[in-house]
Amino acid sequence: MCDICNGMTQDEALEKTVRTVARYGWQLVMVSGTATEPAFGYTVGLTELPHPEILVTGRCQDDTVALINELVQMVRGHGHTLMAGIVLPLQARDVYLAPVERPEGVVLTAVSLYGPRATALQAVWADDDGCLPWEQEVPDTLTQPLYGTPPGL
Repeated sequence: MCDICNGMTQDEALEKTVRTVARYGWQLVMVSGTATEPAFGYTVGLTELPHPEILVTGRCQDDTVALINELVQMVRGHGHTLMAGIVLPLQARDVYLAPVERPEGVVLTAVSLYGPRATALQAVWADDDGCLPWEQEVPDTLTQPLYGTPPGL
């Protein structure tokens, strides 16, 4: 359960994030889904490198953690700079890195810590047939909401 759900104030939760980022270099924030919006997860702390934060939407918690961990390992463990517009073949599935147009609308903890310096990339995952949402016969942005403009549109 989330820290605020467990009784922390927003300031206490943000201070805990600051301590976690200081100790480990980053933190994963998971946001529960609702009846109309899927769950998502994102990093906090990559801005300090400087690097965009990473967002994954529409996967279960285990899949979100696995995708984000693999991407963070590329950045923190191997020194790669991930950039919008590329497709990465990850262990679980391919992802397309798309720029998040309004980080203040989705990666709230990162924006609370870093203000306008906080940028983000959405790791848009391919479905089981290898198609990205905009490549599907019927585009599926309900399962995986997009926080930027798909390529070519």
